[in-house]
Amino acid sequence: MQQTDPRPVTADAPAPEAVESAAFDPAELRRALAGMATSVTLVTTNVNGVAYGFTANSFTSVSVTPPLVAVFLAETAESYPAFARTDHVAINILAADQGDVARHFATKGIDKFSAVTLHGGYDRVPVVTGAQASLLGQVHERWTVGDHLMIIVHVDEVIRSELTPLVYQNREFRKLV
Repeated sequence: MQQTDPRPVTADAPAPEAVESAAFDPAELRRALAGMATSVTLVTTNVNGVAYGFTANSFTSVSVTPPLVAVFLAETAESYPAFARTDHVAINILAADQGDVARHFATKGIDKFSAVTLHGGYDRVPVVTGAQASLLGQVHERWTVGDHLMIIVHVDEVIRSELTPLVYQNREFRKLV
């Protein structure tokens, strides 16, 4: 996906692509972004009867009309092939007491679903019990953006509780006060 800079180019200003930062430090970007507080989600799907899931804090609302949200998955993730082809997902926004579940789903090479109880009434996608909310929907679009897969989901159903959400900031789980 390519983005166009809407600012006009003037004679005394270089074009945006001409400005380069030879000293750019990706680690500094990671540190800056870590300072942002974010929600924590478990994104889940079923492909050919096998459940897949990953922990994500790169999640955002896109639109209410139509109801769209986006989540981002690293190309190095174990579940990347499943999410690159699935049609339906659940985005489970974790509750404040589910930090251990988030860590479990972020661990490679283990049975992710051994750490959660699933709602019994959902066959298409795994829906995690005890979540602050779960958004169920169909994949609307996918884009490769940098080293991530952006999955835009059309939300068909919302399951919501009054639980406090889990928050992640500076590589730690936090509580809202």
